[in-house]
Amino acid sequence: MPAKLLLTVFALAVVPLSAQQASDSQVLAQVLQRLDSLEKQNRQLLEEVRALREQVQNSDRAASPQAAAETQTASLEDRVAVAEDRISEQAQTKVEASQKFPISLTGTLLFNAFLNSGANANYSADAYGLLSGPERAGATVRQTLLGLNFEGPQLPGDGQVRGSLMMDFGSGYAQPGASWIRLRRGNISLDWKNRSFLVGQEKPLISPYQPDSLAEVIIPPLSGAGNLWLWLPQARYEERVHFGQTNGLTGQIALLQTDEKYQNVPDEYADTVAAARPALQGRFAYWHAFDDTHRIEVAPGFHVSTSHVAGYSVDSRLASLDWKATPWWKLEFTGTAFHGRNAAGLGALGNGFSILPNGDITAVRSTGGWTQLSLPVTSRLKWNVFGGVENDAAASLPANAIVHNFTYASNLMYRIGPNVIVSFEALQMRSRLFSGDFQKRNHYDLALGYLF
Repeated sequence: MPAKLLLTVFALAVVPLSAQQASDSQVLAQVLQRLDSLEKQNRQLLEEVRALREQVQNSDRAASPQAAAETQTASLEDRVAVAEDRISEQAQTKVEASQKFPISLTGTLLFNAFLNSGANANYSADAYGLLSGPERAGATVRQTLLGLNFEGPQLPGDGQVRGSLMMDFGSGYAQPGASWIRLRRGNISLDWKNRSFLVGQEKPLISPYQPDSLAEVIIPPLSGAGNLWLWLPQARYEERVHFGQTNGLTGQIALLQTDEKYQNVPDEYADTVAAARPALQGRFAYWHAFDDTHRIEVAPGFHVSTSHVAGYSVDSRLASLDWKATPWWKLEFTGTAFHGRNAAGLGALGNGFSILPNGDITAVRSTGGWTQLSLPVTSRLKWNVFGGVENDAAASLPANAIVHNFTYASNLMYRIGPNVIVSFEALQMRSRLFSGDFQKRNHYDLALGYLF
């Protein structure tokens, strides 16, 4: 029995211990399960935090362009408001054409203070573009330019009607208050992409350019020294041909009216000169563009007309060449040359024809031309140097007639503001008379121009 009792006691002791161990195992399993659950929750929380951070960063990135867009929109709204105010102001003061097409005012209010020296009483400075005044110095605003630009209706074939008008106060007398308004240029142009037709008053077709100057404006610079400058009534036709984007040809033909009043004629023959004569001119330009700023253009041309004097017909025949080249963005060459006979009707020296002692009349041969070098020193300062010459091979002319004229000049133009220019120019004209005498005239000019 004791053995049985002992076994019974041992069994009773082991059973609770096993039950306790089973219970502890269950508790441990539950704890591990809770730990796994907490770890999963922590991972989910970390992922959620990371996702929230990315959303915040993305929202910040998106907010910057939106804010910029809102700022830009506000700026545009401010600009529109300002533009509307300006348009409203202009609408109260604008000048409107009766036909409702746009007209713009252009020109230059120009003040000149000048000094002439070395003058000779045989001829007037005014005849060659040099301002004259009281004695040898003076000031004037009569070189002020006043112009209008017109925009007309559309034409069939995608064309456009345009017009322009330019005037000065060079007519009348040089005294203050005695100047009259004078028409310089005026034209109506019918323009298409590859052709144009123009009628009006312009420089000769074979002399399209002129030097840059604020000192000689009433009469363009180098008058009588290579620059055929007269503004003449004419009709022009122009055809343009392009060879790609960098090459092209421009052909022009013009029917114009010469001004024979510039002829030097003895008094006994003055009434026999026909004051104006028809003329035919042609110009054929080749151009090449190296890029947007570098370009060259060369154009030969011709002039044909006939002068009438004392029952004689005197032919006028000229060949010309003009050029404009920008080989470097800071350098520009411009000029014109001509050769032929009887060039006075276009603005040359007045030696168009010569009346011989026996009464015969012959055309005077002329050779002339000019060139200019322009150099932009800075964005505001520009330096121009130009010179021109005309030489007439006269058979028989009055003793005081100029047969050789050489003029050279230099100026500096400085922009005080976008539309305000101050200029200083020095010029010298050297002339040889038919008699063999020489004359020299110096011209100094300080100009202030307000462009409008």
